[in-house]
Amino acid sequence: MKKYLLLKYLITFLREYIFIILTATIFSSILFSKCFSEENVFIIDEIEVEGIIDVNFSRDKYINIAFLDSYEILMSKILLSSDFSKVSAIKLDKIKNLISSFKILDEVYRNDEYKATLKIFYDEIKVKKFLSRKNISFSQSKNITAVFYPVLFVDEELQALDDNYFYHQWNKIKIKNESISFVMPVEDLDDINKIKEIKNNIEDLDVEDIVKKYNIRNYVFAFMQNENKKLNIYLKTNFNDNQVSKNISYELDNINNKIKLKKILTDLKKEVTDIWKKENIINLSAPLSLRIKFKNTNLRNLNTLKNTFYKISIIDNYSLEEFSVNYAFFKIYYYGDPQKLTKELSKFGYLLKNEQGRWVIYSE
Repeated sequence: MKKYLLLKYLITFLREYIFIILTATIFSSILFSKCFSEENVFIIDEIEVEGIIDVNFSRDKYINIAFLDSYEILMSKILLSSDFSKVSAIKLDKIKNLISSFKILDEVYRNDEYKATLKIFYDEIKVKKFLSRKNISFSQSKNITAVFYPVLFVDEELQALDDNYFYHQWNKIKIKNESISFVMPVEDLDDINKIKEIKNNIEDLDVEDIVKKYNIRNYVFAFMQNENKKLNIYLKTNFNDNQVSKNISYELDNINNKIKLKKILTDLKKEVTDIWKKENIINLSAPLSLRIKFKNTNLRNLNTLKNTFYKISIIDNYSLEEFSVNYAFFKIYYYGDPQKLTKELSKFGYLLKNEQGRWVIYSE
């Protein structure tokens, strides 16, 4: 009996010892800051440059042009339009400092012409520090699909979609790095009647009821009225069940002024894109820290959680502080707030809960 108990004790001890050794090996690199998140806006692909090959030709010149173009693309992707001017005058050497590497995907010398296609990798940490020093937040918004429903009244007359400039041109006029794919509605008599009936109280319109037929939850509803030489717009958006409403006004003395309409449409598109970006804004002023308990059962679960931390862009760095056979404690440094972190973790199947002042993470 004593031999049996001794053997049982030794097996238990060895199991825990082996677990600790293996875990320490796996997590020996976990005291780290991340370089890249898996779904990476910091990789700028398919940058094309071209020019004439003459006595002054320099390959480096065109690579530098690609760097400048890629920087502009990156900033337009991650910044609100109001912040872009704050970083637009940066010099080439500073841009190069933000780049970790680049790859020439294709390069052609033909008939005195040079063409190249590059893929440029930005260092996420350096970019974040660069923006933080300028007190600029950035957005890591993903591509989404939304219904765009434009309603246009000229004086008191509702314009048919066939006569609606915004309906016809919305998907034709592009802005840089659009992250929203728009689905245009079909004209529906019931929808028209609903809009006419509630025209004077348009804020009360049930937009969800109108767009549900398209099986897309995200929408942009623009109610526009041209009168007294103005185009007044009531804008209502719904992105991932977060609704935003606002009123915008433009000078417009002629509804047929295509130049002015194009400018208004472009501005409106930027406004809509900024609303979506604000849903994903990350404040870089100072990361917060959180100590989290994970009730793990095996090494695979721990490794999966580690990989999840690596994929979440708002997590700056993290460390494994304590572990045993039954649980592990992580310290996470992240940008935003606990609600944002909870939402990001839920996308990967994890539930983050505050239990009597202690944060615990569960695999759903």
